[in-house]
Order: sequence, then structure tokens, then C-alpha cells
Amino acid sequence: MSPLNGKKIVLGVTGSIAAYKAADLVSLLRKNGAEVRVAMTREAARFITPLTLQTLSRNPVALDPWEAPRDWEPEHVALADFADLLLVAPATAHIIACFAQGLAPDLLTSTYLATAAPAIIAPAMNCKMLTHPATQANLATLKARGNTIVEPAEGPLACGYDGRGRLAALDEILAQAAARLA
Repeated sequence: MSPLNGKKIVLGVTGSIAAYKAADLVSLLRKNGAEVRVAMTREAARFITPLTLQTLSRNPVALDPWEAPRDWEPEHVALADFADLLLVAPATAHIIACFAQGLAPDLLTSTYLATAAPAIIAPAMNCKMLTHPATQANLATLKARGNTIVEPAEGPLACGYDGRGRLAALDEILAQAAARLA
């Protein structure tokens, strides 16, 4: 039996070209027995539709912090309380900076600040953005606070560069989630 069986995972999806891989990640998490709820940024919805992730997760997708909650509890608090694990894949430099600085401009960052669940962050961005001292400092801050960082892979990037910055392989992300929840 998978360590993910019966676990409640909030999958955060941000505005990276790698957002399309969230569809396969949701399917893999569900195949391993996890209940998945998706919180995505508005930028992510420009790369993959909420309907796709809603259909695959079999749960409504949280997107707008100003949308009336389905229940009495604000959506970001409901998601934060639901989560056994917050998994953010892909995570952009912007979302990483918001997490590190404690900023909450959207539903996903508000959920991050409100949850007591462990967080796994899988960055995906241009190699120069990844190696920028600000991004490296933000990642170090998140690691120091107990977040798990799934290191990006090396290879051809959507921007035309070749280097480290690709979203890690989904099986590696899945293994990190299983290890964190085991």
C-alpha cells in the first residue's frame, strides 16, 4: 500500500510553463490513493485550465480568494485545514519569494501561510532566475523553515536555454511526497 493512500494533499499550481504537468501529477497522486484538492494561481490558469484539474482531482479547484466560499469557512483556511501535505509543483520564483517573505497576495500563498501541514516545493523556472541570489536566498529560507525543496532537473528549458530549472521528474516529486508523509 502506498504511503499516500488516504492522505489529503493540496496541490499548488503556479504560472510556469510546467503547469501542464500538474494534470499528470494529480493523476499519479490519485492513483496512489491520495485525495487531491488543487489551489492554483491566476497565472497558472493561463497555462492549464481549472476544469482539467477539477476533472482529474474530482474536486473543485480553488483559484480566486475573493470568490464566495462554498462553506462558511474562507477557502484558504479550509484548504489549509484539509491538508496533510501542501505540494507546490511547479513553483515559480514569484511564489517562492512570497512564501519566503510571508506575503499572501493570492489564494495559494494565503493557504501556505495558514497551514500547519508540511510543504514540498518543486521549483520550475529559467536557469538564470533559479541561480539568482534572491531566489537562492528565498529557497534557503524555506529550507531552514522545514520545507522540502525538490531540486529542479537539468536539460532543455522552454525558454530556449539549456540548464537547471526544469520541473523535477514527477516520480521524484511523488517519492518526496511519500517520504514526507510516511
